[in-house]
Amino acid sequence: MRIKIAENRLENILQRDKISDPDRICEILKGELTSVIQGYINLAKPLDIRFRREGEHMIFSIEFEAERVKSFGYLPSF
Repeated sequence: MRIKIAENRLENILQRDKISDPDRICEILKGELTSVIQGYINLAKPLDIRFRREGEHMIFSIEFEAERVKSFGYLPSF
């Protein structure tokens, strides 16, 4: 029982840390998403990721400028 409580408490602390530093999250997202997007698009400029709070939620906006979309023989299915 104590282990479960400790795990829940640790998870809550980690979640609060993530929420309390949204600028860091934006930087992490920027790195992760850049590599994915570059598989499909030649970027003209680095990604711009912003956030705002709406009540209890955070709204993230991702904007990027492309030089061109890469040509594919087929588009991968997800």
